[in-house]
Amino acid sequence: MRKRRVIGPTAAVLGGAGLFIGAVAAWLVSRGNPGNMGLCIACFLRDIAGFFAGSVTNQAAVAYIRPEIIGIVLGAMGAAVATREFRPRGGSAPLVRFALGFAFMSAALIFLGCTVRAWLRLGGGDLTAMWGILGIVAGVLVGIVFLKRGFSLGRAAAVAKPLGWVLPALTGLLLVFALMAAFGTKPGFATLTPEDGRAVVPGEVVVKPDGDTLVVVKPEGATIVGGAVIAQDGSVLADAEAVAATKPMPGGRRAALAVSLLAGLAIGVVAQRTRFCSIGGIRDAILVNRYDLLFGVVGLLVGATVVNLLLGQYLLGFAGQPVAHNDAFGSFAAMGVATFSAMLLGGCPFRQVVMGAEGDSDSAVAVGGMLVGAGFTHWAGLASSPAGLAPNAWLALGVMLVLLVAVAVLGSRKTA
Repeated sequence: MRKRRVIGPTAAVLGGAGLFIGAVAAWLVSRGNPGNMGLCIACFLRDIAGFFAGSVTNQAAVAYIRPEIIGIVLGAMGAAVATREFRPRGGSAPLVRFALGFAFMSAALIFLGCTVRAWLRLGGGDLTAMWGILGIVAGVLVGIVFLKRGFSLGRAAAVAKPLGWVLPALTGLLLVFALMAAFGTKPGFATLTPEDGRAVVPGEVVVKPDGDTLVVVKPEGATIVGGAVIAQDGSVLADAEAVAATKPMPGGRRAALAVSLLAGLAIGVVAQRTRFCSIGGIRDAILVNRYDLLFGVVGLLVGATVVNLLLGQYLLGFAGQPVAHNDAFGSFAAMGVATFSAMLLGGCPFRQVVMGAEGDSDSAVAVGGMLVGAGFTHWAGLASSPAGLAPNAWLALGVMLVLLVAVAVLGSRKTA
């Protein structure tokens, strides 16, 4: 009997794709993106949600249309159209997919990153990411249990062509808003985190650099005197020590729009052509003893690590890591729930974005669920911070896990 091949000819291609994506992500950090967040689908979709609803969802610190997402969608769409792989399709449990996207985002924001960023955090020396990566493995294992039981959301079918263009069309609209904001004509309803802005008193006192000095963005009329923030009536809103201790808000850390957009375009093309997925490699290795996709994840980690070392961005350890907390069990549980949701969706959020760009309206719906989930998670105060998990995070994770198991059980029975 012929032995089944466990490493196919696409392994090298996927490894190269991972190397490229990891290297570009680390390079984007050197160009201004938050530490270990050169590419994070969850964080970047959250920032986009903050731009449109930040005043309602308490996302003033994370509100910015990330050009990388725009680039990924347009790049993947262009590659799909050029190779005749753009196929409008859908109708496979869209409401369930919306809910799964919602759950993924909520859990990812408790971890503080998606399944891509978990590897990028480790590639930057962030050892707290290990707990999240163990959670990814656990989530894949749980998902495999239900896949073996016959879980399925059903097959997608051909749909009207306009439905396949939903995500690319909305992305084009995002580009218009991004350009408007970049040239100072932000719509009145929108929220935009000031570039390099620092929240001295969250929601009340915000400052930002202006050359070698700091200026007050909020509240209006306040000034910097002796390093302290002084209101118009002379009262001290924040002393000099508090101002000096602040760090740029995540939404205010960003590479130049053109740089981010071009990087996203290149990543989108590579991801579409190679079918890169941040959890598919682990799934395939365990489920079907196939390792091609795993080379992509290894490449992602190696590419990010090498570039971070070359650029002096590598910080090995558990303490002082950018936009990360050190709650080991919380990270494990949050990433486990997020990955379980992604397994039921059939791919990580990166893959969902790319598939949506290829004309898959079901994936577009899942991305919509992620956007709504981001706004809800911040509005409900469930998102973590570098200080740790929010008070009700464990309750939220428990509820999500119960609902995900219910979806998995019901989906398995339909095809048993």
